[in-house]
Amino acid sequence: MAPSEHARRWRRWLLLCLAGVLGAAVVVMPALASSEGGPIEAGGGPPYYAWSPMSVEAKVGGTVSFSNSSGVYHGIEWRSPPSEPHCTAGVPVGTTSAASGTSWSGSCTFSKAGEYVFWCTVHRQYMSGKVIVKPNGETTTVTSTSTSTPTYPPPTTPGGGGGNPPTPGYETSAPTAGSAPALLAGNASSAVKVPASQHGHAVHGSVAISPAGEGASLEVDLFARSAGLASAGHSTLVPIGRFVVAHVHAGSVRFSVALTRKARKALARHRRLTVTLRLTLHSTGAKAITLTRTVLLRP
Repeated sequence: MAPSEHARRWRRWLLLCLAGVLGAAVVVMPALASSEGGPIEAGGGPPYYAWSPMSVEAKVGGTVSFSNSSGVYHGIEWRSPPSEPHCTAGVPVGTTSAASGTSWSGSCTFSKAGEYVFWCTVHRQYMSGKVIVKPNGETTTVTSTSTSTPTYPPPTTPGGGGGNPPTPGYETSAPTAGSAPALLAGNASSAVKVPASQHGHAVHGSVAISPAGEGASLEVDLFARSAGLASAGHSTLVPIGRFVVAHVHAGSVRFSVALTRKARKALARHRRLTVTLRLTLHSTGAKAITLTRTVLLRP
């Protein structure tokens, strides 16, 4: 046999082997793709946080990945699932805001078919999502959809427009007349006391809790415009401090929210910092209360 004929047969044999391997990969890849969903990522910005996408599909025994790299506190709370998903240590799972973090990733595995609705442990029903687990007999592959529109709390700017911070001391999301919150002792204006002008590296205040609010969770978040934290740049609200009490007592509850390191440097550089304070009360069986104040902070 001539050397050229031998070389041609060798090349044909190699091509046939390569085609067989690629054909097997084509068969296996769809099966692998249908076993895992996501990633579902925490995103948005104050006050409009959302999971993206808000809904994914998987099969029984499938895995969905979750992540949060927003720098804002988020966690996962499963709301009456068909069975409790098995989540890796990287996913903060719980029923209170204590089960949250600003940067995390992991995955959850689902052993039964059904709809698994979940909330953020911090933002509750205003930030909800869903994993739809199909029986293994169905041929539907994993899909990621966001066909529904989330429901958000009222905007935190006066008059419902504009991007400027509220006027110092302005209350932007107080309940309307006739719907006084039972969690507060008195009306929102008198129950929440936050001086509009303060000094130091923390924002101080207090909130009066009614007997019905005993055991509620209190969250106080601080935000500042990004342009105020740097010499230049696009101005958006960014988190600069957080204070959480899992169970408050009835009566006056004082809080002190320390600034982040970046915010302290901005305060030292500019000698003033406009801070937006958002106070949220959560209690089982009661509607969450969110109030906003603006504080002018000086060294």
